[in-house]
Amino acid sequence: MKNYIYKIIWEHKYSLLLIYLYIFTAQLLFLAEPYILGKTIDGLLVGNYFWIFVFLGVELVGNVFWYKRMVMDTKVYTKMYNQLIFEYLDQDKDSEVSAKLARTDLAHSIIHFLEWDMHYYIMSLISIVGALCFIFIEHTLTGCVVVIATSPVVWVVVKFYKKIAQGTRVSNTHFEQKMSVMETEDIHQIKTFFKRRARVIIAQSTIQGKNWAALNSVKTIFLILALVVYTNGNLNLSQGQAIAIYAYIHQFLISLMSIPIGMETFTRIKDVLSRINAVKK
Repeated sequence: MKNYIYKIIWEHKYSLLLIYLYIFTAQLLFLAEPYILGKTIDGLLVGNYFWIFVFLGVELVGNVFWYKRMVMDTKVYTKMYNQLIFEYLDQDKDSEVSAKLARTDLAHSIIHFLEWDMHYYIMSLISIVGALCFIFIEHTLTGCVVVIATSPVVWVVVKFYKKIAQGTRVSNTHFEQKMSVMETEDIHQIKTFFKRRARVIIAQSTIQGKNWAALNSVKTIFLILALVVYTNGNLNLSQGQAIAIYAYIHQFLISLMSIPIGMETFTRIKDVLSRINAVKK
């Protein structure tokens, strides 16, 4: 089954590359927004309107690429999902109906990865590299401060990763049992199932809550620290520069959140693939 997934991706490789190219181009244009906005504000304060037309032009072109991506990707990903499901149903002859139905839903995670997660990672990578370059060009010491923020983010991710992975496996296993429980028509058993599922979901949410609370604390601390370092003794700082540097620092730190999201995605896709590949041919 894994080989067929690769085959589907390879079959649509040119469409996928074009979609990702649209995202890459649009994100590069949007990355320039804070810098151009800063120039626009400084220009407007002295009656210069040149940069406002540049800003509107960048917005227009970026949205054209974004629109073309949205029109194209739904057609491509829907076709890929149907191909994946049809192949899975042809191969899986012996699994229980409950497991089969659950796995067809879980298989959507693979297409979801290509459609949403890959888009997010492309945008995050461009934001991290682009924002960091701008910060270092503006103020090297501030750049060093935000780079250091990567270490505590990675530490938090490692600390919570095993628990999140375990929660994902338990939740997916429980989900596969849903149809079998419903077919029993035993009200007590059905109620017990949903009560247990509620506890599983709450446990997952609690772990995720602790994870994101820790990460947001790290982000806030380094955002304040970077702003203090940048503004310290900078008496010639304009309003536009202040807005631009804040936007890039915030954008960089927010984009670091792609690290825990990436680990969570890896766990989800790994578990789904292991279940799909377990089918009897």
